[in-house]
Amino acid sequence: MTGATAAAASRPAADDATPLLRVEDVSVRFGGVVALDGLSFDVPRGSICGLIGPNGAGKTTMFNVVSRVYEASSGRVLLDGQDLLRLPAHRIASVGVARTFQNIALFPTMTVLDNITVGAHSRGSGGWVSAALRLGTRRNDAAARADAMALLDRLGLASLALRPVAGLPFGTMKRIELARAMAARPKLLLLDEPANGLTHSEVDELGSVIRTLRDDFALSVLLVEHHMKMVMGISDRVTVLDFGRRIADGTPAQVQRDPAVIAAYLGGDVHRDGDGSDRG
Repeated sequence: MTGATAAAASRPAADDATPLLRVEDVSVRFGGVVALDGLSFDVPRGSICGLIGPNGAGKTTMFNVVSRVYEASSGRVLLDGQDLLRLPAHRIASVGVARTFQNIALFPTMTVLDNITVGAHSRGSGGWVSAALRLGTRRNDAAARADAMALLDRLGLASLALRPVAGLPFGTMKRIELARAMAARPKLLLLDEPANGLTHSEVDELGSVIRTLRDDFALSVLLVEHHMKMVMGISDRVTVLDFGRRIADGTPAQVQRDPAVIAAYLGGDVHRDGDGSDRG
């Protein structure tokens, strides 16, 4: 059993009624601009939850609050009952939160394997940059690299382990970033527009990968994504934001029928299959 598998086996069962993540009345203000306005929602254990909304709705702002990039003006964000807003940013990985980014944030001159190993070391107290600087200096480096290789194999990337990241196809780099986030052994995985820039076939494959990782590692996943077909296809629940407020929350079928959601998208088709930009 790998370290990642052992960590998954020790977590609470997915049918635990207590949500893994509870967002309570979170507001964020930038000067006179209200980015989030009393937002509340839950992410149940073992679930994939989509967070959607029109451009500027506050989705990425919410991600940045959870990962401690932004400070909330008020409210609480509870992970297993612990308020993440009381923790410094460098502690977030160590309590079980990992994320990917809209723009790929890999170390281009490092090998694929070393990039993933950085994710494993980020479980310590210093974050990704410190982990990269410490690479190869820890006694458990061999174990971290073994876990990294197992993740690369699972994602079909093992043959690229010793290749530098620079010059690899965009879709491949997206998978590498996902593997790096998984190397941190998270309880909660935040995926910020993981399908952005992918082809339709790559999007379909990504959806299957996310569900498999959720099942195999007992993850909870919070997904911000503008590709509605993927969101509605893999999410157990969907929360819809507009102007920083929650306007709908439910199963994908419930959300797609909600008049407030249809109005927020200006009458657009929330079943749409195409791509689009999302700065929220």
